[in-house]
Amino acid sequence: MNEMHGATIWQVLGWAAFGLNVWGNLALTMKGVRGWVIRIFSNACWIPYGLATGAWALTANHLLFAAINAYGWRKWRNEERERAMVETPGETPPTSDHEVRRRAAYALGFEAGRKATANSRRVGQST
Repeated sequence: MNEMHGATIWQVLGWAAFGLNVWGNLALTMKGVRGWVIRIFSNACWIPYGLATGAWALTANHLLFAAINAYGWRKWRNEERERAMVETPGETPPTSDHEVRRRAAYALGFEAGRKATANSRRVGQST
């Protein structure tokens, strides 16, 4: 019942955890907040895998990493919120996480619409 075409459910879960771990790390290197969330899902896969396979050190490792990733995610969100408040003085405080991210991206000059508008103006001027 635990077999899936020659691989156990735990082997599949282990490979899924590995893939999520790599993806989460790559997202963090690109300075994306979603890396923290992906890594938490990776930890959520590694913990039952470690318990099922008797890998106690792996289980303890990922319990600790899950706490660190949750802390990192929370810290990142708080810094985005603070940056949005500093960069937009006189405006009302952001009311949602989406608004915080939008304001932080705008403050850093990464708003997609702003870049697209600037690029289209340059193209229009050259014709």
